[in-house]
Amino acid sequence: MDEIAQYWLVLKRRWLPAAVVFALTTAAATVWTYRQTEIFQAKGQVILKKTNKTSALLSSANNATGGAIGELDGLTGSTPVNTQAEILKSLTTINGALAELRNGKYANRPPERKRLEKFISKSDTFVQQLKVSSVKGTDILEVSFQDPSRELAKDVVEKIMEVYIRDDRTNQRREAEAARKFVAQELPKIETEVKQAENDLRLFKEQYNVVDLPTESVSAVETITTLNREITSASAQLAAETSRLEGLKSLFGGRDSQDTIKTGLASESPGLQRSLRELQEVDAKLATEQTRFSDNDPSILNLKEKRQALAQILQQRKEQSFAGEQSFQGRVVELQPSGIQGSMIADFAKSEAQRTSLQKQIAALTYVVDAYRQRMNALPKLEQQQNALGRKLDTTRTNYKTLLSKLQEIEIAENQTLGNSRIQTHAELPQEPLSPKKGQNIAIGSFLGLFLGAATAFLLDGADKRIKTSEEARSLLPGYPILGQIPVFEKSRQLPKLGKSNTREPGQLVLTGMTTGIEGESFRMLQTNLQFLNADDSLKVVVVSSSQSGEGKSTVAANLALAVAELGKKVLLVDADMRKPAQHLIWRQGNYEGLSNVLSGQCDRKSATTEIQPNLFLVTAGVVPPNPVVLIDSVQMSTSIAQWSQEYDLVIIDAPPLTVAADAAILGTQAGGLVFVLRPGVADKESVEYAQEILTQSKLKVLGMVLNGVDLDKQSRYNHYYYASQTMRGDEGNVGSKLLSGTTANRTR
Repeated sequence: MDEIAQYWLVLKRRWLPAAVVFALTTAAATVWTYRQTEIFQAKGQVILKKTNKTSALLSSANNATGGAIGELDGLTGSTPVNTQAEILKSLTTINGALAELRNGKYANRPPERKRLEKFISKSDTFVQQLKVSSVKGTDILEVSFQDPSRELAKDVVEKIMEVYIRDDRTNQRREAEAARKFVAQELPKIETEVKQAENDLRLFKEQYNVVDLPTESVSAVETITTLNREITSASAQLAAETSRLEGLKSLFGGRDSQDTIKTGLASESPGLQRSLRELQEVDAKLATEQTRFSDNDPSILNLKEKRQALAQILQQRKEQSFAGEQSFQGRVVELQPSGIQGSMIADFAKSEAQRTSLQKQIAALTYVVDAYRQRMNALPKLEQQQNALGRKLDTTRTNYKTLLSKLQEIEIAENQTLGNSRIQTHAELPQEPLSPKKGQNIAIGSFLGLFLGAATAFLLDGADKRIKTSEEARSLLPGYPILGQIPVFEKSRQLPKLGKSNTREPGQLVLTGMTTGIEGESFRMLQTNLQFLNADDSLKVVVVSSSQSGEGKSTVAANLALAVAELGKKVLLVDADMRKPAQHLIWRQGNYEGLSNVLSGQCDRKSATTEIQPNLFLVTAGVVPPNPVVLIDSVQMSTSIAQWSQEYDLVIIDAPPLTVAADAAILGTQAGGLVFVLRPGVADKESVEYAQEILTQSKLKVLGMVLNGVDLDKQSRYNHYYYASQTMRGDEGNVGSKLLSGTTANRTR
């Protein structure tokens, strides 16, 4: 809020230049608006609707051709509406429409014909006036054109839409013709591909005996499962027979099965038994004879020959005793098994046969299972090949059917008159100009004027080096306490301005005559603050000065003296500003004898002192000397100040500004303190800083600062209300305790 208040104060201070800038800007905007040529805008709308049969034709044949002809749909990253907008703004469409208007309706109208020729020759200028945009969320294109001529703007929009739609239909028929030729050319190729795909699939099935691979796969799994169960069962039987055979084999001494069977068969043959007995008898006889005779004995030799012959006969009969093993003279030896041994041999033979049969059965089943597994391992690859051939066949069949069905549609579309677009809204004759927008332009000019006016005010205020507010004064002189704030007086209570001679006549003084108004209260507060500083009555001499002329130090000194005198104290007011004296003007006194006369010895102090109010005495500046600082820095001045401080309760010295002369600094060393008067809006920062530097270097005691000419708007609402109400009631106060006004007008004193 404080910042806003500061901005408002800046605008109040600089209202005149801000108002001038605002008025000039608004006037310039108004004049510029009314001098602009009126521009009219005509609008029309075209709706895009996909009615072209060939537009969607070849999208399904892209697998065979890789592209589409005459599609309304946009490619990747584009939209059909934007594409059609660019076509509508193309030079072909624009120049065709403008040429038709030039040679048609406007052929005998020179102004419009000339403009059309200019548009044709400078198409860039025309495109800037023509706008084609899509209506958001729809398939509608809006065409607008701006021109000073209402009729020409309407006709241009209408003709451009007409030419665009006509060209669209022409292009559509051309696309249909091209599509028909394309389909007629592609059909035989696709048909050949279909036949080739069918033949490839048939050969594949014949080569690999394929009927239904999924069914075959399921059936093969079931068959392998069944065979594995049979192999498991046969293996169990084989184990049982092997165990049984081993048991029988142990009964025959662990001999091989064939030997056991042969031995059993031999023991059952009668001829074999007779030959064996005969051989045994010969062996016994040979053994007996060998004990009697030598080996070369004829009887021994006969027995040996006989034994050899019997052994051969035994061997032959033994071989002939095995059924089915071999024939002997065209017949087989008849077996005559009998007894337990024969039965066991029969079981042994049967078990061996059963075991051999099971082994062969297991081997056969294992072979079949391996074959099925090899087939199953090949099924995925066969299925993949079959699927590839099937897809190829389906694709070629689909392309063939699509092209065949679309051929008839193309032939129909080739003769149709509908296009992909039609006029949704025809252009109408515009009634109101598009530009200039008078009200809007003037409003913008006013807003711009406000902005520029405010900017001017802030720039001027920023360039102004003067102290503008009491807050700035406080921040610039933070070490000086505020003794009082004197408000701006009303014009009726201000001193008349100085003339060219910078002097006032005695009769020009204006008195307030107020005891309870805001002006009186402000000086009473100043007097009270000084009284607080002088609690021990040690403060006898006070110097009142400022940084430069025009800050109202003389008026502050005069009113302060009057406020102190109201308390019954004896006060002496000394005008020590011999360069531009003012106290004699304020009090309407003569200036023939004063301070300069006393210091130069022309008169005594008593004759130069005048009682102007009860308890208030005045010593004017006197005749202006050639070098006032010599008198101020004299012994007579020190003596006079010391004498006055003994005779009066308070001596107030009105000194020249600190930056004008050294008088104030010299007087400050002889006084109890200095009151620094600062007027916002008059004092500049450089002067105040220089004055502060002088006071610091001189080591003067600064009692405080009086802010003169403070605006009431900067005070709190309570103070403003209180002082305002006091002012309304205060014109009836005691005349004997008058406070002097004219604070703001005394800018040169």
